[in-house]
Amino acid sequence: MPEAPVFETRYHEFPDPLTTNLKSSRRFLQIGVGVSTQYDESVIANVETHAMALRSDMLAVISGFAEEDVEGTAGREALAEALKTAINTRLEALEGFGGIEGVFFPSFVLQ
Repeated sequence: MPEAPVFETRYHEFPDPLTTNLKSSRRFLQIGVGVSTQYDESVIANVETHAMALRSDMLAVISGFAEEDVEGTAGREALAEALKTAINTRLEALEGFGGIEGVFFPSFVLQ
């Protein structure tokens, strides 16, 4: 049986949680955000280099979601997908390549 190539998944967790008000709501969302890639370590290095811009982009995305948009598994998955798109868009603009394949929420508090 031929040996399939093994890809190493790399993770990066942003050190501080993101906190912002939700669209048309008095409630706010505070989340921890982590990302993953199976590309080389340069993708994670790019995330670390551009962390400030990425945090700003992520806050803009989160604030565009309403309270009901982030409820349940489907809501969290939609938010993760929107954040992945924003992160990759910024990295492509700055570095010519995105490479982020997953977004995770180690913490998720809606208050």
